[in-house]
Amino acid sequence: MKILITGKPGIGKTTVIKKVAGKLGENAVGFYTEELRNEKGKREGFKVVTLDGKEGVLASKKMRSSYRVGSYGVNIKEFENLVVPVLEKALYENKVVIIDEIGKMELFSKKFVSVVEKLFSSDKIIIATVPVKNVHPVVKWIKERPDTVLIQVDYESRDELPEKIVELVEKR
Repeated sequence: MKILITGKPGIGKTTVIKKVAGKLGENAVGFYTEELRNEKGKREGFKVVTLDGKEGVLASKKMRSSYRVGSYGVNIKEFENLVVPVLEKALYENKVVIIDEIGKMELFSKKFVSVVEKLFSSDKIIIATVPVKNVHPVVKWIKERPDTVLIQVDYESRDELPEKIVELVEKR
């Protein structure tokens, strides 16, 4: 079973996935992303946090990088150093794999794309967030797989979704 969470930016996809990871506890492995904000509350970038507590900068307005999404420079090296080993290890663990998110920034990494393809081709239970639009061929491939359930997050559903997703996983 592959559960894909999608919805507009800022709707609460990461909040849903963090709550799901919290409910699954030691039975989950993976990562989520969070916004980095300055002292005035303005978004300056994004950090990646692994479920085992490591974190690093994924993207920043201050970062010089040939990989860019809007005004953000993407830190591929730090992302790969943190996330790829966690996901590679997940291939051999009996845990639910959490991936937040499979989006433009993350998909600049060929290593990330490779391990995501391996995970989705396996029998692993995966809960991932994906953009509404198919921003990359891998996103389109994942959404079109017969073993995926696509869940749309909106303001009405986001509070009850974590519990529903955990129930789906536990029924399997």
